[in-house]
Amino acid sequence: MIKRLKVTTLIGFIAIFAGMQAKAQAPEQIKLIDQYIQQNIDKNHIPGLSIAIVNKNQVVFSKGYGKDGNNRAIISSTPFAIASLSKAFTAMAVMQLVEAGKINLDTPVKNYIPTFQMADSRANQITVRQFLNQTSGLSDVVYPELSFKQQPASTMNTIDNLKDVELDSKPGEKFHYHNPNYHVMAHLVEVVSREKFSDYMQKHIFTPLQMTHSANYHSTMEFQKHLAQGNIFVFGQPVKLNEPNWFIEGSAGMVSTTSDLAKWLMMYLNKGEYKGQKLLSEKGIETMFSPPANSSYGLGWFIDPQKNVSHSGVLWTYQAEQMILTKEGYGIVILFNSGINAFQDYHVFMQGVSHILTNQEANQPVMNDSIYELLMATFILLTLLLTFMRFRNMKTWVAKHRLKPSWVVTTENIIRLLPLAFLVLIPNLLTLLSHRVLSWERIFLMAPSVIIWLGVVAFCNLLIVVVRVVNLRKRW
Repeated sequence: MIKRLKVTTLIGFIAIFAGMQAKAQAPEQIKLIDQYIQQNIDKNHIPGLSIAIVNKNQVVFSKGYGKDGNNRAIISSTPFAIASLSKAFTAMAVMQLVEAGKINLDTPVKNYIPTFQMADSRANQITVRQFLNQTSGLSDVVYPELSFKQQPASTMNTIDNLKDVELDSKPGEKFHYHNPNYHVMAHLVEVVSREKFSDYMQKHIFTPLQMTHSANYHSTMEFQKHLAQGNIFVFGQPVKLNEPNWFIEGSAGMVSTTSDLAKWLMMYLNKGEYKGQKLLSEKGIETMFSPPANSSYGLGWFIDPQKNVSHSGVLWTYQAEQMILTKEGYGIVILFNSGINAFQDYHVFMQGVSHILTNQEANQPVMNDSIYELLMATFILLTLLLTFMRFRNMKTWVAKHRLKPSWVVTTENIIRLLPLAFLVLIPNLLTLLSHRVLSWERIFLMAPSVIIWLGVVAFCNLLIVVVRVVNLRKRW
């Protein structure tokens, strides 16, 4: 008996010691996270961000960095556009209606929305689940919503606009990340619940979670009335700008804060419950985190092989990242008041924070925004220098080529016009590579320095060709 008591006492001391170690590690982890974020903010010229880390019971870390578009210090209640993080909220609304017995995930959407029809008869069989899984068969290639000059005014407009559209693939066959899938889901919520989508979100999600600084909007033009300007990057420097007009109801229409999204993540970690309010059953949460066999996308969330769930939100002037580390029991959200850029790696912030929380090394990237932008500026100066040298040696070139066959001269000039052709074809090339269709405005805002460099190269080469042709004709 005494021996057993000694063993029990020893085990108790070990447990207490281990707990003390865990508590001692937590402040060190927070310090490392704070340092890591600050270092990456400085290297990449991020104007401002806000972060919150939670476990099941509390906020572990919360801090704001930098300033918003109105030059106010960012805090946990500073509002940000959260872009595609909104999709998980739309999926949650649909799942609530599923659990209320009003929707079946495997029933065709047309059963609930009789006005939904497309030129492709296969669309009649697209189920609710397939829209949420982004396997409906719709894609940017067949419905290029990001390039539309006239954006829809409502989810009903999206339904109407799809009437003449053919599917890109058979429903359920392929994953195509496509925002209108979630426009349709927002309309489904409205039809089934008989409430406006924004009203439903407020009543059934924001209020139960005590998300007092969150709201849903149908377009970027609307949320800009309630939100400070975000930023694009021009040669690595943040520049304030209004978000381009875009219809985002159900797909990217939410404005929120890290203090509110901390509650949202805690609800998931508590299997659908927050402070006694049950938003969804444990089985419902599991369904949201269960992707089809041919994809890693569940219902509004990406799921990795380790069962961690995450989603990014991308606008041209705002960016958002959220992740749930399932095994470790942490939820992380990071909101930025700067948007998509060819050289900005926002995911490195989330990667570093998650590595620190899981006791891994948070490696600093070798390349960063500043280095890439310096290279672009160097390329532009080299292009101008080489062009100057070509004009300086123009007489020598003309004397050398005036006796050559015309096809040789023509070929050389055509080669010099290739950068111009490449510049013109950029939207098509991006579509081939990414399966997303973008307008020229959005392409420029995403990569100003790259487009400026390509423009300089194309213009300089065009000028060289024109001057060469004029000088050759004078001598011929």
